[in-house]
Amino acid sequence: MTRTSDKLERLMDAARELIHQQGYNQTTLADIANKSGVPLGNVYYYFKSKDDIAKAVIEEYRQTVLQALSDADEKEPDPKKRLTWYIKRMGGNKDEIANHGCPIGSLCQELNKESTQLAEHVDAIIKAELKWATDQFKAIGRKDAADLAVQLVATLQGISLLANTLKSPLLVGRQLARLHDWIAEM
Repeated sequence: MTRTSDKLERLMDAARELIHQQGYNQTTLADIANKSGVPLGNVYYYFKSKDDIAKAVIEEYRQTVLQALSDADEKEPDPKKRLTWYIKRMGGNKDEIANHGCPIGSLCQELNKESTQLAEHVDAIIKAELKWATDQFKAIGRKDAADLAVQLVATLQGISLLANTLKSPLLVGRQLARLHDWIAEM
């Protein structure tokens, strides 16, 4: 017999994957149920609507990002090395980025076409990354820290978009190496 928590985990995994691969608007609860192997009627036990499952996926992304940024702050005293880590973390997902783009950036782009609560939730993740990057550049002593943070996050999102458009994981690696050199020269 399948445990309840296992069903929830399978639903979340399926929702995260489908929303990333085909977008929020193209994903249905039936798609999520089918992919997870959980009957559609049981989905409503966990989530009352597609928006509710999307909020859960976005919250999971948010918690993961915030925890990773906090861990970097705790483990690495050098802000340049923290920024380098931030850049490298994208490199572990080169193939996924080339195939589907950045999961958070893609959701921001899709959900911001309409002003919704979901858009606000996912936007908060990018804003948290911007604040964190600003803090790192300030710690390096840069007076233009906020502008550099925008440049860094925008460049990472641009790399993601181009790699997806060109279906090129190699582009991700080359551009991340350039960003690494940019940080090292500061």
